[in-house]
Amino acid sequence: MIDKAPSRAAAQDVTDRERSDAALKRTYDCDVCVVGDDVAGLAIAIDLARRGREVILLTFTGARPLPLDGILSPGFTMSTSTLVDRVGQHDAQELLILSTQATERALAFAQKAGVAVGPRGRLSVARPHAADALVREHELRQELAPDTTVLVGAQDLAALLGTSTFTAGLGVVPAERVSPQALKVVLEAEVLAAGVRALPVEGPLAADLKGLRKYLAAGRWRIRAFQVVITGPEAFARLGPKVAVLPRAPWVYGGFRLPAVEVPYGGMVEEAGLTGLRYHFDAGRLTLAAATATRVMTRVGAARVLRRHAAELYPVGPSLSDAASARMLPEPAGMPLVHEGERGVWYALAAAGDALSHGFLAGRLISGAIAEKDDRIALLQPFASTPLSGWAGRVARFAGYWHVRLAARLHMDKIATSTAGAPDNAVPAPDLLPDEEIADVRGLPPMPVPAAPAALPRRGMAAATSASRHAARAALHAASGWASGLAARAAAEPARRRRARQEPDEEAPPRHPRGA
Repeated sequence: MIDKAPSRAAAQDVTDRERSDAALKRTYDCDVCVVGDDVAGLAIAIDLARRGREVILLTFTGARPLPLDGILSPGFTMSTSTLVDRVGQHDAQELLILSTQATERALAFAQKAGVAVGPRGRLSVARPHAADALVREHELRQELAPDTTVLVGAQDLAALLGTSTFTAGLGVVPAERVSPQALKVVLEAEVLAAGVRALPVEGPLAADLKGLRKYLAAGRWRIRAFQVVITGPEAFARLGPKVAVLPRAPWVYGGFRLPAVEVPYGGMVEEAGLTGLRYHFDAGRLTLAAATATRVMTRVGAARVLRRHAAELYPVGPSLSDAASARMLPEPAGMPLVHEGERGVWYALAAAGDALSHGFLAGRLISGAIAEKDDRIALLQPFASTPLSGWAGRVARFAGYWHVRLAARLHMDKIATSTAGAPDNAVPAPDLLPDEEIADVRGLPPMPVPAAPAALPRRGMAAATSASRHAARAALHAASGWASGLAARAAAEPARRRRARQEPDEEAPPRHPRGA
């Protein structure tokens, strides 16, 4: 006779456990669920809660911003000429105005909340091969958004930055450095004061964003909401391809201790082009970040890349990199990703280095679209389509990266060749701004200008076009060979492993040691 008592007890135990789990799986209802606690997510939650919406904010632990994300300034990574080509002059001007207004509101909020603001300034700098493009950028920005940029010449750049690497610079107004951590602490306090419920997300996050009601579940709770806002790299990474398939760009960042180097300018410096080099100085410490062609896997490799970039600017020598690291970051292709996807699902993602400025811009546009039916968010809809991802995107990005690097190298070689026979008493071209104006821009008293290289001849700048074409062909050829070679090696790998596992041929003549 079979005793069924244990099976009844086991079944009863399973039933009790299921009932217990169901009881612990708490359901929250809300008007809007904001997924992500970056600056954009916090700003959206605060604004909507103050407008009477019931808001739940999902927070993530372990999110690490880049050390150079703390800048509040208007504008976009995409050049203004490209922006005009994409959306037209009127819409491009409207976007620049919105960006400037968002920056001014963010600065006013930070100052009112007691967050330390400064040093002042954001400089977009260019080496000789890209100087013409920077001048055209300034001319177009002055036409669309007057008094938001200032052109800086080679000698003034050398005085400000302590390096003669760059030929032209474009200062952005207004621009202030702000600590992202301090600003986030203030925004989190505002979130609690506005009555927003914050739930930490630990582990995987499931989402069903179809239909009138949206569902999100993690751990022992689930959320039902009419509107869902997905913001920040952590939210995009957790929800994965269900949200958007974004290409990811490899970055390295870290710093060097250079107490012997004195740099008067404490604002953010970024190099125009796809290399994405950014840096600033703080009391003898150089902090910099740069995009790379391929992913860097180790800290030693990241330190090597950072030393190469830093050595082009300052005498780094054998200095050890401070906290060198590498990360893969989502890449929204020059413009913030701010738009409505499915009905009632909103997306916000800023490009690397612009998380604060674009975060406040996204917060204003999304909260206005939800609460006021403000349709200005449609200005960014043309940039909702993401660039190529997967192998095609990696090859295209590899080619574009080396296009920029090779164009600079070829152009510098051409300039060195053309100026090799120049007389020693050649008079350098005057600066683009007089000393009095640049002193006002940087907020510093006039200072002696160190020796700097002469400005490029006009024909030398124009030669960058032909050099760029040669570099593009070389980069595309290199990328094609790299991709095809990698594919051929991957296809031959199983055969190579099979050959390695085979026993040696017994009929083959034995190998004799050399000299036998």
